[in-house]
Amino acid sequence: MFSLTVPNMAAKITRTIFRDREVDEDRFAIVKYGVEIFLVNVTKGITVYLAAALLGMIWQTLVVHLSYLFIRRHSFGLHAKTSLGCTITSVVMFVVLPYFVKEVQLSDWIIMSISAFILLNIALFSPSDTENMPLFNAQKRHVLRRKSILNTFFILMTLVFIPVEVAKTLILLGACYQVIAIHPMTYKLLKRRYKNYEIEPR
Repeated sequence: MFSLTVPNMAAKITRTIFRDREVDEDRFAIVKYGVEIFLVNVTKGITVYLAAALLGMIWQTLVVHLSYLFIRRHSFGLHAKTSLGCTITSVVMFVVLPYFVKEVQLSDWIIMSISAFILLNIALFSPSDTENMPLFNAQKRHVLRRKSILNTFFILMTLVFIPVEVAKTLILLGACYQVIAIHPMTYKLLKRRYKNYEIEPR
């Protein structure tokens, strides 16, 4: 599998970056890790949008993806534990599920109810950190929460101006994904540690 070759490719690229200069092991490891993340994300993106293209779902996948990412950029939330798990989850979230809801049209009151639910949960639970990225700085958490609320409000306001009904459903789907990603119940169901910033760093 391609994903199994990513560490080797990252090592080769990192060696090329530092080809003309000496670098210590820690610096090399940091850069290599960054390159690995980039390669994994590129691979995941290609897989997701190739699957979307095969199903004729490019624009639908893009709408869900952008809605999700725009809110997630400041509210954070859970990540899959493995690259393969992340890729499979992404295909399900951004291709498979949108494929089944792409023709669903929601009434105005349902859209308003879902929007209120999304905004309330973002206000209550964002940002949500992880074991690998605990948010110890209380002021930073406050800023991230405020930005998350504003981002969510902006996304939900676009529903008023978008004439395509299916696009509204897809935008709400992407926003709901992020609610799931930050919700304490999701952490509990997946047996992941919640509010990691309360754990004192060693």
